[in-house]
Amino acid sequence: ATSGRADLAWPMGATSITWPSPETAGAKPGSLDEVRDLFRGRLEGDEAFKHFAKDREIDMATFERLIKLMVPSMGHEETKALFMSMDTSNDGVIQAAEIFSDVTMAILLNRMSALVDHPLEGSYHCLPRPPFHDDPRQMEAIRVLKTVFDEVVAAHGRPHPVLPTVAPAAPTPPKETQGLFASMFGGVRRTLPQKAVRAPLRAEVLVPRPCGPKGAYLYGGCGAGKTVLLDLFFRSLPEGFTARRLHWHEFIRDAFRSMQGQPPGHNIFEAMAEMLSRQFRVLLLDELLVTHISEAILVKNLFRQMWGRGMTIITTSNYLPEELYARGFNRDQFVDFIPELAAQCPVIDMSSDKDYRKIDVEPSSGFFCAPLGPDTRVRMDEMFNQLVGREVEKDVMLPIPSEGREICVPVSGTDVRGARVARFSFPDLCVRTLGRADYSVLAEKFHTIFIDDVPRFRPDLGAEFRRFVSLTDIIYGKKVALYLSSEVPIQELFAEGLQGGELDVDELWAFRRCSSMLAEMQNAKYHHMVW
Repeated sequence: ATSGRADLAWPMGATSITWPSPETAGAKPGSLDEVRDLFRGRLEGDEAFKHFAKDREIDMATFERLIKLMVPSMGHEETKALFMSMDTSNDGVIQAAEIFSDVTMAILLNRMSALVDHPLEGSYHCLPRPPFHDDPRQMEAIRVLKTVFDEVVAAHGRPHPVLPTVAPAAPTPPKETQGLFASMFGGVRRTLPQKAVRAPLRAEVLVPRPCGPKGAYLYGGCGAGKTVLLDLFFRSLPEGFTARRLHWHEFIRDAFRSMQGQPPGHNIFEAMAEMLSRQFRVLLLDELLVTHISEAILVKNLFRQMWGRGMTIITTSNYLPEELYARGFNRDQFVDFIPELAAQCPVIDMSSDKDYRKIDVEPSSGFFCAPLGPDTRVRMDEMFNQLVGREVEKDVMLPIPSEGREICVPVSGTDVRGARVARFSFPDLCVRTLGRADYSVLAEKFHTIFIDDVPRFRPDLGAEFRRFVSLTDIIYGKKVALYLSSEVPIQELFAEGLQGGELDVDELWAFRRCSSMLAEMQNAKYHHMVW
């Protein structure tokens, strides 16, 4: 099986899973070959799958029918995730070689052999080993998350509370520090002379009482398994359960877009929370990271309104709640929210000395090349040509939804599986003023991305570094295959920056997180981590 990705947008479809009792599970083979024989026999011998003998491929619906027959303990979202991990071309079909691969067979063997009494445990124990590893802190987190899981499932059928709206208060003159964020709330637009600007109407902020199940705050360092557990929680929810699973960059991007359409004088957070509460009951948010006062205000006010509507938030972070936005501008506007966050999302400490992203990594995998020079350029050209051949498109303009602009893709093509491949230089992506919206579109459109000429990072490359971190976060989350050429090997890429002595805690974590992700992305095992 090769990599795939779940393209998640602000409203995303509901999850589904059915958890049969262990007694209803099918045959329990003891080896990969036995599993392979069972599935091959069903596909080639059952009249319901007769087209497979001719086409040697199946679509999602057929794969789901097959899994229901063979592995009844797997639900819709787990089946979908497995299918997408094999459907690298994103064309809706998978071939025999992908179906019968060792990785796919290992996942199915684990699922068919597992005897557990909770869907979350079942999902965890059925992760393919390797590349995954059993970990006592992860098991303890699963134990706590089982309670959260049971409570949100029990609460899902209850009507969500409808809170009264609050009439706008009297106009308040704008402060000089409001800036762009104020305009997102229907506030000041500084395109007029100061004397001609009208004061915005500001709605009274009503803080409702939380009325839904508490969530969780998965805290720990890089590679501790936080994201894996978040994904397992999402995939294990029952059929018909409404949930969203978003990366922090997607959440912030889409939340700010939603703000811009709200009329002046309305409490934007109440309106957004009311809309979201009618779409889903649980938000699973990966990599909570507050770096700007606008993000701090968003998290504080939107989370409060979501909790007041019976919603549950489960998040992951490298920071403890009290460490969020630690030296941020106007942090006093955020600190009163921290005890509420800790109360509604109790911390599950997964901190560990192990970074599982760096375990079993083979530096000679060939996906990353260093140092820069003619030989590296030739090697990158060879790898790109091996994937897409000589038929390429140049300077394709890719629209950025809701932004009214485009991004130029210098070189792109299609591999033998039909998956899209793009090639950029580091300046194309990180010297130019691109951001989350641009990187998200690239991660959704392309299965594989090449990046040439990544420099060794130094303290004076602040803006470029932040963009590179955002890019890496997003393409890692979408499981985009990455080929990269750099000035020095990946393990040395951030060494000079870390020795600068002037890094704040956010920059330090950014270095660590990016280094950890790149260590895994240079290895072939990364392409299976979607599962």
